[in-house]
Amino acid sequence: MGVATAIFLVFKANETVHSLLVFAWACFIKPLIHKKTSGAATTKANQQQSLEQFYKSQAHIYDNTREFLLKGRRECLRLAVAHLQKTTDLVWIDIGGGTGSNIEHMNKILNLSKHFKAVYLVDLSPSLCEVATQRCKSHGWTNVHVMVADACDFEIDYKHADLITFSYSLSMIPTFNAAVDNAVSKLDKSGIIASVDFGIQSSDTSMGRINTVGGSINRNIPWILRNFWRIWFEADKVFLDSARRNYLEYKFGTIKSVNCYNKKLGKIPYYIWIGCDKTKSQSILHRLNCLATESPYLAPSSTPMEIDVPISKGHEAALLNFQKNLPFPSLYYQKEYWRVYYDELNSNFEQFKNQYIYAFTWEDPREDHKILNFTSEDTVLAITSAGDNILAYASLPNPPKKIHAVDLNPYQGHLLELKLASFKSLNHQQIWNMFGEGRIDNFTDLLMDKLSPHMSSHAFQYWMEKGPTTFSGKGLYDTGSTRWALRLAKWTFSVFGVTKYVEQLCAAETMELQKKIWNAKIKPALFNPIVATLMVGNPIFLWKALGVPANQASMMGPSVLKYVKDTLDPLINRSLISKDNYFYYLCLMGRYAYNNCPDYLTLKGYKRLTTTNNNGTTPADNIRLHTDTLNDVFDRLSNKSITIAIIMDHMDWFDPKSKEANEEITALKKCLARGGRVMLRSASTQPWYIRTFEEMGFMCEPAAVRESGQSIDRTNMYASTWVCTKVTDDEDAGRRRISSLKI
Repeated sequence: MGVATAIFLVFKANETVHSLLVFAWACFIKPLIHKKTSGAATTKANQQQSLEQFYKSQAHIYDNTREFLLKGRRECLRLAVAHLQKTTDLVWIDIGGGTGSNIEHMNKILNLSKHFKAVYLVDLSPSLCEVATQRCKSHGWTNVHVMVADACDFEIDYKHADLITFSYSLSMIPTFNAAVDNAVSKLDKSGIIASVDFGIQSSDTSMGRINTVGGSINRNIPWILRNFWRIWFEADKVFLDSARRNYLEYKFGTIKSVNCYNKKLGKIPYYIWIGCDKTKSQSILHRLNCLATESPYLAPSSTPMEIDVPISKGHEAALLNFQKNLPFPSLYYQKEYWRVYYDELNSNFEQFKNQYIYAFTWEDPREDHKILNFTSEDTVLAITSAGDNILAYASLPNPPKKIHAVDLNPYQGHLLELKLASFKSLNHQQIWNMFGEGRIDNFTDLLMDKLSPHMSSHAFQYWMEKGPTTFSGKGLYDTGSTRWALRLAKWTFSVFGVTKYVEQLCAAETMELQKKIWNAKIKPALFNPIVATLMVGNPIFLWKALGVPANQASMMGPSVLKYVKDTLDPLINRSLISKDNYFYYLCLMGRYAYNNCPDYLTLKGYKRLTTTNNNGTTPADNIRLHTDTLNDVFDRLSNKSITIAIIMDHMDWFDPKSKEANEEITALKKCLARGGRVMLRSASTQPWYIRTFEEMGFMCEPAAVRESGQSIDRTNMYASTWVCTKVTDDEDAGRRRISSLKI
């Protein structure tokens, strides 16, 4: 048995060495010494001859050597399948399909015999097609047709295909424009086209059409890598120039786009791209504007006309693209309508350094509902944060009919998008693992196969890069800027030797035991002079770790340390952290408990968020994500369309000497219905801007004011909660006029 094994290993080693030598000769040496083909290099015969010279000697070892070079092929197919509108009677064209390995990969995702009516492998190399033919015969696939044909003018037996793929082939087609045009003519209106390939891009190649490309994470390749790999691959007649991908993104609408590096081979840049017919979203252009602005539904008109309704930035961008014959912004081609269009190049986003601040929300939604008593007649606007409260409102027994979530930080929107997509595609246990425990083993698989169809390309890109590390190791709740506060708290507990008492506090079954542990062990460690000086009283720490800006810190009174003591001390007397305070339980334990978590994570909340209503929607479908300033969103909403606005502690951040508060209240008042309410929280018991609300026609009443030794909710982070009710109306201001162009 040992001899046989040794012989087998020697054989495999020799086979591997042989394959690598053939690969090295064909790809790195032969192109440098081989004479150019005579005659017109653009003719089909010479193109085929060139391919044969490159592939004939290595066709038999092609698959063995490309496994580590051609990354992303399986992922591209999985993404494409996840976005198909149907999975039966499919017609698929694999352009430049080579040896048929793509078809073999697809068979593991969707059984070819059960799901595909016909599969066409198109390639100009007879040597590669011969390998593909033998592969199909060995599998017994009678519905697979291998065609030695040019990608620019081949024909199939069907008028249209449901799926068309380019797998490391577009970069080798000289007349790529014609190949893409041929694909345009053959793709069904509801079909999917996908490409995975080498490619280089810079910011200049996206200029003027950034909203069409589905996000720019890792898209712009550094100058050295860009030029090195382009020159290197051109020796093998593989062209990494940006024109090929640009043309794809011009002829089709972008659904998903991912930019990657093959890091094991010197960071070779490659991309995965999923697209569709670019006219697909024309019929919903006006409807999407309606969903973003609360304006009445506007069907496309046969004659241009103007109507006095607000228009979204997305509508403006889409019309501008239409006039240039560009695809609509990528957000218009998504399955879900949650994410409202935003300008990815907005300079205000740079301050967030590609990360969200909050991985969880501090405000107590139970108190929100007690104070505001949400009904199905309400249209609510709230700050997104981590999205927990947005989902809490949506999972009420009688949720608001529409919820607008607003946050200037696009990555907070990405986090809420991930949560919304989870409720569309995952079971309760998977959601619990991700957002209850903060960890899940197979995140990337779930993202590719389940979550991706329900996310925007921008959010998908973000989680493809950040997700694997976010949901492993210490987990989701050790991410975001606020992770530093939690880490420093744990460090403090460790240094002072009270970590075990923290765990005991979070497991305490009685109030007496909870108070005893807090007063005797944890409080002395947390409020010792060193911690108080370096952390609690440090403005840099307050901003970077807790998100408390200087203006808000000044509203806390003469002693920030006393403010923090007044925050934490009363909580110990309010309720058990182990059973009824998931905010502090999460901070201390790094996860939620099954019986101590936000309502949306409970089984009851899951059922409410996933139950389909009579109109075929779920409560989650009524959420809109705005990535903009509050003022911009107020300005784009219809007058008097919002009944409740929840702006958290946002106004504490304003400088009392500036006009920011006046400008925001003016904009808010326009879109607030008569009798509409604004709920806000403040670090002060008497916020200076309450007088501004009153001067502008609001009746303001405190819903709760914190007194020393008492708590007003389960976080007790704020000194007061206010409700400002609109009691007077101003004359309606003029609105932008929407051009109902025929599209």
